[in-house]
This record gives sequence, C-alpha cells and structure tokens, in this order.
Amino acid sequence: MAVRSDEDDEEYRRNYDAFEYVHALYALDHGWTGQGVLVGLVDDGVLQNAELTGQLSALSKDFGTTTTGSSTTDRNVIGDKYSDHGTMVAGVIAGLNDDSGIQGMAPGAKIVALRVSDVNTTTNEETLGRTLPAALNYAAANGIKVVNASLAKVDASQASPVWSNMVTRYAASGGLFVNSAGNESEANAKGYLDLNDANRNGWLFVTALDVTETGVTLADYSNQCGSIAMARCVSAMGSNATMDVRGELVLFSGTSSAAGQVSGLAALILSKWPQLSGVEAGQVILNTAHDLGAAGIDPVYGAGLIDVEAALSPVSPTLSNGVTQTSLQGASMVIPDALGGGAATTTAVKSMLGKVTLLDGFGRDFSGSLAGLVAHPERREGSFARQVAAGAGAGSSSFAAPGFTARFGYETLGDGANAQVQRGRMTSGEFALALGSTRVMATYAGQDAIQDEAMGLAPASDVTLAYAPGANLSVGVARSVAGGQLSVSALSSDGDYGSASGLMLGWSGKPLRVKMGYLTEHDTLFGTPVGAGALRFGNGARTAFLELSRQWHAGEWSLDTYASVGATRLKIGGDTLLTSARPILSQRAGLSASHAAFGGRVRMGLALPLVAFAGSGELTYAIGYDLTSRSLVYSRQRVGLTGRIDPVMSVGYERGGAASAFRLAAATNASGGDWRALASWRLTLK
Repeated sequence: MAVRSDEDDEEYRRNYDAFEYVHALYALDHGWTGQGVLVGLVDDGVLQNAELTGQLSALSKDFGTTTTGSSTTDRNVIGDKYSDHGTMVAGVIAGLNDDSGIQGMAPGAKIVALRVSDVNTTTNEETLGRTLPAALNYAAANGIKVVNASLAKVDASQASPVWSNMVTRYAASGGLFVNSAGNESEANAKGYLDLNDANRNGWLFVTALDVTETGVTLADYSNQCGSIAMARCVSAMGSNATMDVRGELVLFSGTSSAAGQVSGLAALILSKWPQLSGVEAGQVILNTAHDLGAAGIDPVYGAGLIDVEAALSPVSPTLSNGVTQTSLQGASMVIPDALGGGAATTTAVKSMLGKVTLLDGFGRDFSGSLAGLVAHPERREGSFARQVAAGAGAGSSSFAAPGFTARFGYETLGDGANAQVQRGRMTSGEFALALGSTRVMATYAGQDAIQDEAMGLAPASDVTLAYAPGANLSVGVARSVAGGQLSVSALSSDGDYGSASGLMLGWSGKPLRVKMGYLTEHDTLFGTPVGAGALRFGNGARTAFLELSRQWHAGEWSLDTYASVGATRLKIGGDTLLTSARPILSQRAGLSASHAAFGGRVRMGLALPLVAFAGSGELTYAIGYDLTSRSLVYSRQRVGLTGRIDPVMSVGYERGGAASAFRLAAATNASGGDWRALASWRLTLK
C-alpha cells in the first residue's frame, strides 16, 4: 500500500486532527522543524519530561517566588509539579519528533521557559503575571523573537498600561507576542483594549477551534477575536496531544493549546528565514491564514485558521535581475526555433534556470527550478500558420478591370454554439493598380514565394514570412528600371500573428532577384512570442537582411534557389533576466527542382530553415541569499543564441485541369524524425 509520507506515523497520528487541519505534514516532509529558533514561554514553568528532553534552552529563567507562611523567596526553579500548564504548552510547541509519544509543531525549536508564577505552598495557590513585563524585557534583550503567552489578564474589562507598554517594548525589538484569546466564551479576546498603534504589529491573539462533522468551528469555550482585535487575530486547533508533568500523554484543550500551535508555526517560519523578525513572521501567519466564517477578516475567526503549507510557501514571489524586481506570476520564456533547433539553446537556458532564488512579498528567499517555464515551440514550417483556413469553408474571388486587379481569399466558419450561424472572414488579399510604368500594390497575408513550399510543409521561401510572419500587411510601389523591376514596400501587421513592421527594397530581373529589408518585431522574435514577465526573451527584435534568389531552366527541369543572411538585435527589457545580447547572425537557403511527369509535375526540395549561427545573451539571476547583507546573490551567465542546422527535404506531385486539381506533398527533416504529409483534391462544379 502506498504511504503518503514517512512522517505520517503513529506519533503524528496521535495528534492527527490538529495537524491535518493546519497542514503540519508539509513542514515535516520538507525537514523544516524550527531548528535554531528560541521560543519564549511565559507560563507557570516547564518541567522536562520525555518529550522535552534537551528541548529547554539554557536561557530559561524563573522570575517568580515561593511563599511559605510569611516568608517569600526567589524560587529559581524552571519547572516543578506546579508547572503542568506550561509543560503541556511546551509540548504543543516543541515536543520531540522521536517516533515515540507525541510531537510538537516545531520539534526542532528550543523552549526558553520564562516562569512568571508565584506559588504559595501554604495555601497551595498560584498566581501568574506579576513579573510578565520583566520576562518580556528579558526576551527582548536576549533576541528571542517569539514569546508564547497562554495566559490572560485577570481583569480585562479595562485597558492596562502595564500590558500595553510591555508589549510595545517587546514589539519594538521585533518580537512577536502570541497571546491566547481566553476561554470565557466572550465576544472579545482578553487584552484587546490594550492594543494600540505602537504594539499591534507585535501582538497576535489566538482563538481555538473544534472539529465538527463538516469541518471546524469556534470552540464553545473560546473567546472570539472581536472587532477591535480581529486584524491581529488568528485561529488554531484547540485540542492537541501533549505530555504533562507526570509524563503521561494527554489531550490538552483550550486557547492556550491553540496559541502553542501558532508559536510553533512562527518558529518554523523563523527557522527557514532567520533574517525575519518575529513581527514579520506574524505578518506571514496573518496573511496566509485560511479564511473562515464571513469573507475576509471577521470578528469571530480573525484572519482565519493558520496554514503551515501556505505560510512556508511563496507569497507574491518576484524575480530580480539585480536592478528590477518583477512578479513571477505569469512569467514564461519562449525560445524560437531558429535559436533552439535541436533544443541546444533551450537546454542551456533550462540548465541555468534550474536553480534560481527569488524573494516573496515578505522578503523571504526561495530557491527552485524555473526550467519548466522555458518553452521551445514546435516548428511550423513555411506558410502553414497562414494556411489553416484552407479547408472546406475556404474560397477565393477575383476582380479585374483595365489597370486594376484584385483577389481575396475567405473562409466561412460555423458558430460553435449554433451550427446554423455562419460567419466569414478574409484570409488573404492582393490589390494592384497600374499607373503607366508604375504599379501600386497592397497585400494582406500574401506571399512572395520564391519556390514551391510543399503545401506549406517546407520552410518559407518568402523572406518576410521567415523573419517576421507577423508582418502580413504590405503597401508598396514598383517601377520598371534597367531591365528589371525596382520595388519599395512598407510592412505592417494586423496583430493576429505577432506584431511587426518594416521596409523592404527589392529588385527583380531575369533570372536574378535581390531583396533587402529592415524589420521591427514587437514582443516576438522571428515570429515566435517571446514569453511574459521577467523571463520573456526581450521585448522583440530589429532585423536587417539581404536575400538573393535565382531561377534556372534546363530542358524539362526548373530550378529555384535562394539564400539570405540577417543580423538581429534583441530589444532588451529593463526588467528581464536576459540583461544583454550580442547581435544574432542568421542564415537560410533553399533549392527546389521540378519536372513534368505522370501527366502533372513532380517537385523535390532541400531547404535550410532560418537558423542562427552566431550570437549570445547574458542572463542575470539570483542564485542565493546572503543573510549578513540581507540581499540576493547574483550570477551572470552567457548563453549561446545559436541553433542547429536541420535541413528539410520535401517531395510533391501536382496535377490539375479545368474541372479538378490534385496535390500531394511530404516533408521530413534530415534525421527522419519529423515526417509530415498533406494531400488535397479540389473539384470545380459548374
């Protein structure tokens, strides 16, 4: 039978309900036990038992007295038979995790027993609280960040300057005063009148919950948080298994028991992040509590039930490049195929980001892998992305007049919710106006394909499609010059497939064609979205390119070739982990041959898709946290921004007549690991 956790043992099960509702197993599974943290416990003392062996700090101190008859003396005893209450609370906080008996919320923490009880052995009476201010001052002076006070004022009906001032002094040292709300079934936590602006950040009240058939509810004995203290109040489980002064396992109930859970959670937080103060640990506990009762903070449960897993997990994490911190939420990096062919660049980046340190909203450092946020998209060869509309609902129309031609493609789609409703959209368009020897042209999603692209399976031979598929709008002029045609075009996009713009100058003659251009992409690189947030691969790119192409005819054979080179500069964002990049040099080429055969035409092609052969970038990211300076430690790593040459071979056949047309094409990369094939048959009805 599968075991959910090695820590889910008999010892854990003795306090199963109390631990499960606050997700205590999460800390145990990660080895977070509160080690290295001192928790002050102001109470009637702590007597060491089997569950507290070695758990009492040498800083423990007795502030109380013993009165026998008319003689009162300083006691100087940390725990004895009168210390039953404090001993049980100590077990809830830091009982050993030793496969025996019970265990506390923070079994690795140490208890600083601050005994504040006065005992009269003649009357067998015990009073608490007289020396509480001295105990808190002692805790502040010794750097004890958390003090648990499972006791309340005797008279809570009016404000007490003594309580108010002592918590103010302790809070000023950064300490967190965890105070049980009281067991009188009242509408307010004991001591709520002593809250003020000077001490509220260091004061945390705790109410107690009981388990019901459907969940948890406020225990019938527990005081509520109250409207004044509710913003500084949480709830915890009111019944916890612990060990008493007799060494017996007992079920200990009350807001005192619940407060021990909260102090234990504070110890877990401070152990994992020693740079935090107790006050800051309290903020974490409040802001990660599970809401109960009325939505939001309410007078009954305050911020809600404490949640160990939430308190030890990142809250609003941010990534930093050493200059700017940016939210991790929604962050992703997408590496285009021209850089990640064979996944080389992608693998290198994932390796670098395999251990990254980030900060959350409370200044806590977390280390983990961000490799899962780095993507290398599947290659979409050629114009396949622009041909998705070529289905049963696709069609085209054309128009011609003297000096003017127009053609546009369209598709009709059924509404997913109502198949009877049809809607249409234009998928492509070409318009040309002749003005003497000058032509004015405008295209939408058009192509200037140099050679056959195997029905879109082969790499794009249109240079614009290769470098910036988003630039699908073009307006230009062409004029006959020197036996050829000189053209100038302005490029833009409709935003459906990335955003790009640019200029292109072209000259075409027989048989040579030359193109040069400058393209600017926004939030894409070579047509691939760069990602989002601090991980994105820049803000886009600027590319200059030069392309040469030529056609040959030899008997029945027709040959088409092209080759281009480009230089690309990434637009680096000030908030990204990619903090700099050298120019990316890229290349592409293709050869296509066709011959008449079988009543149609057979085509064969060999193409080198767009691939970067030079370039690099620098990633700046945190790899650790320095406790002394309370700052992140950064690494700067250079990664090559080059791809792998992976030629694509294609073969196709086409045959057409007045009434029908048939096309078949297949393509594969050099390794044969990526085969693709398409076939189409079009019948024209009259």
